[in-house]
This record gives sequence, structure tokens and C-alpha cells, in this order.
Amino acid sequence: MNRARRLNSLIIFSVFLSSALLSADGRGQAPKTAKIAFTSFRDGNSEIYVMDADGKNPRNLTNHPGSDEYPTWSPDGRQIAFTSTRVGVGIYVMNSDGSNQRRLTPVHTGNLYPDWSPDGKKIAFESSRNNRKADIYVINADGTNRRQLAEHPEHDRYPE
Repeated sequence: MNRARRLNSLIIFSVFLSSALLSADGRGQAPKTAKIAFTSFRDGNSEIYVMDADGKNPRNLTNHPGSDEYPTWSPDGRQIAFTSTRVGVGIYVMNSDGSNQRRLTPVHTGNLYPDWSPDGKKIAFESSRNNRKADIYVINADGTNRRQLAEHPEHDRYPE
């Protein structure tokens, strides 16, 4: 599913299949630890939920009056990055059980669509700071060392 279609969707899924999938018995069977992170509006505003891969045991992780959307798993499955409107529109990270929710980006408008680096040390995201054009930024997973990757006269969007 492309990013544009995700934006128009009411439910956005992010799937994490632990490294057990790679070391499974050679038949490529999904591990029992497979989880799905998704955005749901069932509580009156958008919240981040996780559920088992079979659709059972949905659980609200964010439970906040701000809109929480676009969850993406860290490569090791221990954290989830997401976008929230708690203060401005920012990139947040939390543990996979919903604990330790923290803002990574400074208060600007339009910080969206986080995506983890393969090693889990950095998060790329789109930012349209001060209502200007969108550019791609990267930040360390602990919130330090935010930097713009490129300056281009057109919008740069949807890091993956």
C-alpha cells in the first residue's frame, strides 16, 4: 500500500515479525510473537493500538486526547515511533508496551511519517517546519542530532 493510500485510510497497520521469523524452522512460518501496530478511531480520536497477528487482544497504547498516528516498529520490535498532535505535530517514540512515551522533535508544525533506519539508531521523518515546504530530516532515536538531509525547492516527502 503506498503512503498516499495510507493517508486516506482509517486504519493504518505496521507489522513487526520478530527475528524469530528469520530463524524459524526453515518453512518461513511466522513466530508466535508477531504483533500488529495500527491507528484506530474507535475511541473518538486516533490512537495507536497493538494486537496479536490473528487480530485478537487489541490494546490502546497511547490513550491521549491528541491524535496519535502512523506507527512504525523499530527493527528490534522494542519501540514504536509515531506522529502525535499533543503539542504541534511531532514525532514520538514509546516502548512496544506503550510505556515511556517521549517527544523526539522540537515543537514545529508538520513532523510526520517516521521511519526507522535498519540498525534502529535513527529515525527519518518529513517536516514542513513553519508551514514551509516538506523536507526529509533524520534524528537519533534518543532525540539528539536532528538534521535536514537535503535542501530542494520542491517538497521531499514520505521517507522509507
